[in-house]
Amino acid sequence: MRPGAMNRPSPSLAFLPLAFALAIAAAVLGSSARPASPPLNLLLVSVDTLRADAVGAYGGRIAATPWVDGLAAGGFLLERAFAPASLTLPSHASILTGRTPAGHGLHDNLGYRLGPGGLTLAEHLKAQGFKTAAFVGAFPLDARFGLAQGFDLYDDQYGETDPAGGFFFTERSGDQVAGRAAAWIRRNTGQAWFAFVHFFDPHQPYAPPEPYASRYSRNPYAGEVAFADASFGRLLDALRETGLESRTVVLLTADHGESLGEHGELTHGYFAYNSTLHVPLVVRAPGRPGGRRSSTPVGLVDIFPTVCDLLGVSPPPSLDGRSLRPLWEGRSLGDRPIYFESLAPNLNRNWAPLRGVVSGGRKFIDLPLAELYDLAADFAEERNLAPASDLSSYRKDLAAHLSSAGDSRAGRRPEPKANAKALESLGYLGGGPGTKRGPYGPSDDLKTLLPLHQKLMSAAEAFVQGRPDESVALLEGVLGERKDLVTAYEYLANVYYQTGRRAEAIAALERGLAAVPGQAQMEGRLGIFLVEAGRLDRGRTLLESALATNGEDAELWNYLGVCDWKRGAFAAAEKSYLKALDLDPGSASALNNLGSLSLSRKEPDAALAFFDRALAFDPNLAETHNGRAVALSLKGDLQAAVGAWKKAVDLDPRHAQALFNLATSLLKKDRLEEAAGYFERYLKAAPADDPDREKVAALLEALKKSLKK
Repeated sequence: MRPGAMNRPSPSLAFLPLAFALAIAAAVLGSSARPASPPLNLLLVSVDTLRADAVGAYGGRIAATPWVDGLAAGGFLLERAFAPASLTLPSHASILTGRTPAGHGLHDNLGYRLGPGGLTLAEHLKAQGFKTAAFVGAFPLDARFGLAQGFDLYDDQYGETDPAGGFFFTERSGDQVAGRAAAWIRRNTGQAWFAFVHFFDPHQPYAPPEPYASRYSRNPYAGEVAFADASFGRLLDALRETGLESRTVVLLTADHGESLGEHGELTHGYFAYNSTLHVPLVVRAPGRPGGRRSSTPVGLVDIFPTVCDLLGVSPPPSLDGRSLRPLWEGRSLGDRPIYFESLAPNLNRNWAPLRGVVSGGRKFIDLPLAELYDLAADFAEERNLAPASDLSSYRKDLAAHLSSAGDSRAGRRPEPKANAKALESLGYLGGGPGTKRGPYGPSDDLKTLLPLHQKLMSAAEAFVQGRPDESVALLEGVLGERKDLVTAYEYLANVYYQTGRRAEAIAALERGLAAVPGQAQMEGRLGIFLVEAGRLDRGRTLLESALATNGEDAELWNYLGVCDWKRGAFAAAEKSYLKALDLDPGSASALNNLGSLSLSRKEPDAALAFFDRALAFDPNLAETHNGRAVALSLKGDLQAAVGAWKKAVDLDPRHAQALFNLATSLLKKDRLEEAAGYFERYLKAAPADDPDREKVAALLEALKKSLKK
């Protein structure tokens, strides 16, 4: 073609009338134009507590991660991605809102809720026509904390059971989460969708299933990582099998890492070193080149704008992050400070707040004993440059991030007992909101107070490993050093309570309230313990005092109802139970108690309806199966009642009331040998002060003589 020929008009159209020419051109172009591309889907996966250096694509050698490695080979890997916090809820809030904790206002797993004003990625994409669903692995992301906004389906059904004695999160395994999510993907192939999937497995306690438990017996954390990777693979298989792989943006990250002893921290949630803040961030998108990497520091707040960019959706203007697409294309984002924080020790124990920024290749940690690290030369953060450095520019960057932030305690409230119990993982038992104080000095620095934190961690670990006396000794030692440490009183009360030493649990909380008067969360917990012990007057007083501080605590209303039920004030009890249910419609405990109230009123049909609703939320509640059995027996269906009681004692082999009821019912059916066995189990499970013990022992002796004849 001669130079300039491309600018000549087509001879066939040059002298036709303009309208006619345009019509012909449209027809010609339309006949060969490709159909519009279908919209892309988004699969966003978060693996809780996953260190970047545990992944093969990041140089990890401790675990096999072929699925994440394959994603990186076909996509884009960010080598220096940093979490804004080392806690599940605030970090996930940043992923799903594109805001730092200073922007979205969630600073701890305890006491915070994302309000309706916090725009989520799900809300934004739903407004663009996307179908949305979330599948979460553990209680910290329960819908009640606010992250369910914008999701058509928020699958957080993992029950209320806490198998580890009160120190670990309620969770479900990665294969269960992946199975639910993969099934949803297979059902939704005709409409653009956004699926958020959360795997909790690498979080402590490290207990991978087989074959990972045997394969990684020396490093169970690595086994959990490998299992989570395999669970992620099930999602990728679902995309491939449905033909959606070429139509789906896939992004995998973690909310935070895990300290495996670095800097004296055993897990996470205390310091903010790279062991807990450096996370994987890998994304694959249709039509984008694979095998790309970038060493530019980025934050989890960048996920929201990045996926919007890849999906062709305009991001909202309120985000703190930026799209990472320029990095994928080899362009620069320029240097920008990346904010992080660790405020749980401050919020729960009144120790110094930790905040900082990654800026200019260095990491600044703002504490009374400040820290500064050169990330290029010292990523392990072993050489603190702060004492010999000018920190003014870093403090200016940090101040800019905090300029529009409110008080980190604003909007925080005591957690209901049920929530706090589910959130009691190693290092997480908070003690409720503390009293704001300052200024903070070196004695309040987290490095100075690390020995106390380690003792609290060791106490919790000793208890979980079956050494409660050692746990008690450690906690008493902590309280000998800090009599105002609410956390230690709550740990101590929990150890006593879980080992059946209820009087000592009550005494521990009484000591705590004497040392820290008016602490609402301790008041509520002590009130609950007193009601369970039958000390109704003081228990009711404390529950009412705690409710005056937090009238939206469903569990306190629930136990106020229990108190009134025990007093025979059925109308007042019903009112409190219904209030609890109104605040928490998924409260299996409140539904169970309404069932028990119906039994007290001799209304077995109403009782069964409540018990069945409770079991729909959590089928593993032994107490509810026991109540259901009582209702069935009142209706004359003893055979079904026996089955329900057996279910109750299968779930809780030491449920004394169910054992007694089952044995008595079997006795009525002349199944004497079975009855004798359950009476024996009852005598082993019943408290020493149970008034029926002597009668049951005498009855069992008579039964045994009868069976010998």
